[in-house]
Formats: sequence, C-alpha cells, structure tokens
Amino acid sequence: MSAREQELAARYEELRLRCVFQRRAIAAAAENIQRRFGTVDRLAIMARTTLLQPRVLLAGIVALLAFGRLRALNTVSRIFLLVSAARRLWSVAKLL
Repeated sequence: MSAREQELAARYEELRLRCVFQRRAIAAAAENIQRRFGTVDRLAIMARTTLLQPRVLLAGIVALLAFGRLRALNTVSRIFLLVSAARRLWSVAKLL
C-alpha cells in the first residue's frame, strides 16, 4: 500500500469516527427534545380527544344556553384565572 493510500485510509477512518460521535450527539439531543415534548404531546392528545367528545360539546352548548353568553364568559374567565393562579403556585412550590 502506498503512502497516499495509507493517508487516505487514515483520513477515511478519522471521518468515520467523527460521524459516529456526531450521530451519538444528535441522537442524545433528539432524545432530550423528545422527552421534553412528550408530555406536551400527551396533553394535546388528551385535550383533543376530550374536547371532541360529543358529550363535552353538548355540555358546553347546554351550559352556554343555560347561563347565557355573558355569564358563561365570566365563568370561563374566572376558571382560567383560578387555573393559572394554581399553576403559578404549583411552580413556586416546586422551587421551594
């Protein structure tokens, strides 16, 4: 084997090793991203399946008709305020 062939073989092996390390780094990063967004995906699927249930849609329509539009919006805004306050309280409690 000539010197040039040996040089090319060494370079080829070096590039193969670099590719292996890059693949491992990319796989680790992808796993980290997948782990982070896995919870969000599960919540989105759960929300979509829950909200598309005919009983939930019917209950929302009945509540809207029973309470009236203004009262229903007021109730929804209060619920949203309570949920967001509970989330903030939970995040503060987790830090302590």
